[in-house]
Amino acid sequence: MASRSFHGGGELLTAEEEQDLLVEIKTRMPDQGLIYTYRSHLEGGVCETADEIRTAAIIAAIKSNRVDYVDVELNSEPAFLERIRGALKVSESQWLVSHHNFEKTPTTEEINAVFKAMEAVGGDVLKLAVMPQSMDDVRHLIQATLTYNEKSQKPMIAIAMGSLGSITRIAPDLCGGSLTFAAGAGKTAPGQLSLEEIIDLRKRMALI
Repeated sequence: MASRSFHGGGELLTAEEEQDLLVEIKTRMPDQGLIYTYRSHLEGGVCETADEIRTAAIIAAIKSNRVDYVDVELNSEPAFLERIRGALKVSESQWLVSHHNFEKTPTTEEINAVFKAMEAVGGDVLKLAVMPQSMDDVRHLIQATLTYNEKSQKPMIAIAMGSLGSITRIAPDLCGGSLTFAAGAGKTAPGQLSLEEIIDLRKRMALI
C-alpha cells in the first residue's frame, strides 16, 4: 500500500512505518485507548491529500486492530464514509465522528443539527469543535452541549477553540463533554493546552 501520512514536524511516514508506529504505541501503552486521525485539509489537516490515500490509511489502521477509534469528519464525501463504515462493521474499532468550524460558533439550532447528523450517520462518539468570538459564544456552546447530552446516549466532545474556550478543554466534564485533547510534543489546534497544564489546572479546580 502506497499511502502516507504526516508525523510531527511534517516528516512523511510510509504505510509500513505507520503500522509499526501503531504497534509501538500500543505496546508502550497497552491499557490506553488510541484515536487514529488522518485529518482532512478542509478541517485543519496540514496538507491536501486525496481521499483514496486517506481511505487506505484509515482502513489499514482499522484492520490493524491497534486503534480504538478513528476520527473521521462528518462532512466527508458519501463514498469515502461508506468505505470507512464498511471497515468498521467488521472491526472492534469505533467511529469518532467530528465536525470543526474554525470561523464561528454556530447557533443552537445548527449545533443540534450537527449532533443529530452525527448520530444519523452512525457515529459512536460525537465531536464538535468551534471558534468562539466572545465568552457568550463559549457559554452558548456549553449550554447547547449540556442540553443535547441529556437526550443522547452517545459520548460527546465539545470544544471551544482558542484561548477563550480553555474551560472546555480543562473541564470537559462540566461542559457536557466526555474527554479532552492535550498537546504532547507540539500543539495541533488553536488554544490547545499541554497535558501538564491541564493536570495542574484540574488539580487547582479540585477536579482531580
